[in-house]
Parts: sequence; structure tokens; C-alpha cells
Amino acid sequence: MQIDDECVADVSKPVQQEAVSRFKYGGGQFEVSSKGVFFFGTDKDGNEQKPRWICAPLYVIAKTRDERSSEWGRLLEWKDDDDQIHQWAMPLDNLEGDGAEVRRELANRGLHISPNQTERALLSAYIKVANIKARALCVQRLGWHGNVFITPAGAIGKSDEIMVFQNTQSVEPAFSTSGSIAEWRNSVAALAQGNSRLMFATSIAFAGALAEIANEDSGGFHLRGMSSSGKSTALTMAASVWGKPVKYICLWRSTLNGMEGLAALHNDGLLILDEIGQVDPTVAGDTAYLLANGQGKTRASRNGVAKPAQKWRLIFLSSGEEPLSAIMARAGKKSTAGQEIRLADIEADAGRDMGIFEALHGRSSPAEFAKEIKDRTSQYYGATGQAWLEQLTANRDQLHRDVNDRINLFIRQVVPNGSAGQVERVARRFALVAVAGELATECGLTGWNTGDATTAAKTCFISWLENFGGNGNREERAILAQVRSFFETHGASRFEDIRVTDEQRVPHRAGFFRTTSDNIREFIVLPEVFRNEICQDKDEKLVKKVLIKAGILNPAENGQPSQNIRLPTFGSVKAYVLKYQSE
Repeated sequence: MQIDDECVADVSKPVQQEAVSRFKYGGGQFEVSSKGVFFFGTDKDGNEQKPRWICAPLYVIAKTRDERSSEWGRLLEWKDDDDQIHQWAMPLDNLEGDGAEVRRELANRGLHISPNQTERALLSAYIKVANIKARALCVQRLGWHGNVFITPAGAIGKSDEIMVFQNTQSVEPAFSTSGSIAEWRNSVAALAQGNSRLMFATSIAFAGALAEIANEDSGGFHLRGMSSSGKSTALTMAASVWGKPVKYICLWRSTLNGMEGLAALHNDGLLILDEIGQVDPTVAGDTAYLLANGQGKTRASRNGVAKPAQKWRLIFLSSGEEPLSAIMARAGKKSTAGQEIRLADIEADAGRDMGIFEALHGRSSPAEFAKEIKDRTSQYYGATGQAWLEQLTANRDQLHRDVNDRINLFIRQVVPNGSAGQVERVARRFALVAVAGELATECGLTGWNTGDATTAAKTCFISWLENFGGNGNREERAILAQVRSFFETHGASRFEDIRVTDEQRVPHRAGFFRTTSDNIREFIVLPEVFRNEICQDKDEKLVKKVLIKAGILNPAENGQPSQNIRLPTFGSVKAYVLKYQSE
């Protein structure tokens, strides 16, 4: 796929309205022209009254509705004082009050409206009864709708009818554009070369829109490192693909409901969350699950009927000084393997004594380099993301097979033999990022060399794998660590010698111990201790399976995890025989 340097997606195609249009209403008529919207009425004797000026030129482009022919509204268009064109898919039920909500929104976006109450009331009537036959499909979700990609500014791709975004969230999308593709490529992307974390973060920005084509799930990446290590610089570079970084980057400090709204606004795209340390520790794990699982809560509408839950597919990029597990620990919670693989933790420090940086491109210090990236990304942003969507929509059909073949090749190259399914699952996400970066390079968007994005993704994957603990199953390692902690804490102090007949007075007895003929000590753990202290919050069946596999739990001859053992003072008891030796 190749594009021209100055190619920017034209997602806003305003309707040119120069001619005067008129339609009757209530014994008079509305007239719309370049001078504004007027109402020409008559008095009770039929005499023509002075024209009433309602507002600056405001055009009703189409009647909007959703896929179910519900949620009807109007597509409105106007210009502000800077001659910038605005479009708004206005829900029609907003006019079923006094219309103040509609007037506030129009005024907030630069439309001049009459201050007189009579004319202000006529504005609602004008929007309602405007004689327009055109129809537009109104969607409440950005991203892919068939072969069309919906952005806040309009639709990219071919469609049989007008498609527009109706924002039902309290947060405005932060997509914006400044400068050209060539300027971003030469001034911003060029500085990422030679820096694995910067190239990886930038490639992540392209991956969100590719995930649906590749049929990949949502998921996140977390850049973890000390303050001033350059994490925010990586986030800034990624954000500049889609908009002005200072507005595009969000914070972890949000409620679960608020995070749902943010996720929905970044569907099929990139959500950037800075400072994980600011999230409420009690909901940190739930937030990671929420974002990666792609669906919010089901809620009731005003009439009590269940509303469809918000859904999304996205890639999210996070940063902070601590990993998710440390944040959850503040609230006395343990992170699960499921949470940790949904938010892959990557060490931000690249190991060159320059924080996240590996190549400064001639700058004297990491601080100077970071400042230059900040300055450049505040000048050039957004055009590359729009062009990327143009390329995806134009080549969607041929991309599906190609992308999946590339993903599978990446996995074969980086996943060690015998790795658990959790490792391969995360590797697919890294692979998606690598492929997205390579495709963007092939489109002429990054200026990088072929293979650069893949190398950066492999470097970051190795960092994640080392932090994750190798190629084994994280849940199995957590169980083994839990058992090891139990015996390292208590040793034999809570176990009685099974051979002793006198009372031993062992406090908080956990069971008994015995020594086998080959001089191996076996711990006979009582059932409730096994359940409450060995298993703790882990699934009991899984713990037994893992311990048997590791050769720690000695099952009965019939294969059952517990054995019938005669114990002093207890008689015959079903207990668990563990062979544990400190490493």
C-alpha cells in the first residue's frame, strides 16, 4: 500500500448551501439563506409581519436514525466565526422540552442564536419541521461499521447512505489534525528510530484500527518505570498519530462508569491512560478486565427497559511507576494471571542508562531529546491517523489473510517451545502491534526501515516475558509460590511428628510429618488447613492438579488427591501428603 506525502483523509464533506430554501409553517414560512434562518409570519388580519431573525445559517442536512429505525434525529450543519464547518447529529428527543439543551450545544459550537424568546422557540420548530427528504444512518459508536470507519468528523470508506456519529457520552473525542503526514513522519516518527519503546508505542497507535480486521481481542500494554524515565514521551508520540497529545492522553483517575465512556469513544482505536498510580486500588483490577473484555454494564433506560451494554474493541497503552499487581496490593488484593495478561507489563528502561531512550539522534541529553519530541508532537499530529484509516478502508478485503499470516509468523519466531497458552495469547497482541507498524511503514507513513517495527515489538515482548516469569503458566507459578511461602514461613513448626505418642502441644497445628524410607520428609496436611491456607483464594481443584503435576502432592493409589491416613488422636482421616523440600 502506497500513499502520497500530502494525502490526508477528507472525512468531512459539508453540503454546500448557497440557494435560498423556504417551507411553510403555522401560517407563515421559514426561509434559510446565507443571511441566516428567518421566519416570515402574518398577524391575525393577514398582514405580513417584519421578518424574525432566528439564527445564523443553520442547515438541516438529513433525518437520522439508527439501524433499528429508532433514535431519530436531525443532522445539522453550520459555520462558526472562524469559518469552520460544524456538523451535529442531534437526537430529536432533545427538542421535547424547552429546547434549551439544543441551543446550548449549538451556541457552544459557535452558532449565533437570537436572544429573543419568541425566535428561540421558533428555532426548535424550524429544526423539527424542516422539509428534508435525505436520510442518514446515525451510529453511537466510533470505529468499524462494515467496511466503513466512523470518526467524529465523518465516515471513511464507501457507503450506500450518509453515516454519522451521534455522541451520547459526556466526553468529546479528542481527534484533531495539525500539519501534514510528511511533517509528522520527518519530525516525529524519525525520532523514534533506534528506540525500541518509542517505535513500539507508535506502532500501538496503528494497531487498534487493525484489530477488527485481524479479529483480535482488546488488550493493553503498560510501560512501567521510575519518574522522568521517558514513559510520558512514548505516550505522547503514540497520541500524536491521532490528535494533539495534551488533549488525547487520558488519566487512569476515573470511575468504572467513566472508564466505560472513554473506552466506547476509543472503539477500534487507541486509548492512552497515564499515571496508573492515580487509579483507585480497589477497582484497578476490575478496570483492566473492563477495558480488555470490551463490554460495560447493562443498565436500565428511563422507562425501565434494559439498555444494550456498551461494547468496544480497542488497544490501550498505560504508564506508571508501578505494575498493576502493586496497585492492587494497596487494597489488599492479589492480581490474577487473567488481569496481568490483559495488561502486559513492559519495563520502560531500555538498559542504556538513558531511561526509555536508546538513541538520542545527536541531542545532548535524554531531557533535551524528550523536550524536542514534546515540541514536535504539539505541532504535528492527527494527519497520519486519518491517512491510516483511508488505507485500511481501501484495502480491507485483502488485509485479513495477510495480517493473520504475519501474526502467526511473529508468534512462531518469539514464543518458546512448550510455552503456556497465556504466553501465546499475549504474543498475539505484540504481533498485532508489529504488523501494524510494518504496514504503516509500507504505506509510507513512518519513514522507518522494513523490519524496524517487528524488531521493536520483539524487544518489548522479551522484556514482558522475562517479567512474566518465563514460558510457563502464570497461575501455576503463583500456586507453587504460595505453597513455597507456606512452608518457608512455618517449616515444620506447625506439624507434629507422627511417630510420637506423647502430646506435643504444637500451636496452630497444620498436620503431621513423617520420614520415608529414602529419607524424604512428607507433610500430612489436614483438610481444612489445605483448603484455607494452602489453596487460600485459588481454585482447590486447580491447586491439587498443579501440585500433583509438580510432584509435590502425593495422590492415593486410586489417583485421588487425598489419602486415608490414621493419625494420632484423629483416627482415620482423609488428608493430603505433600513432599516439600526447600530449594
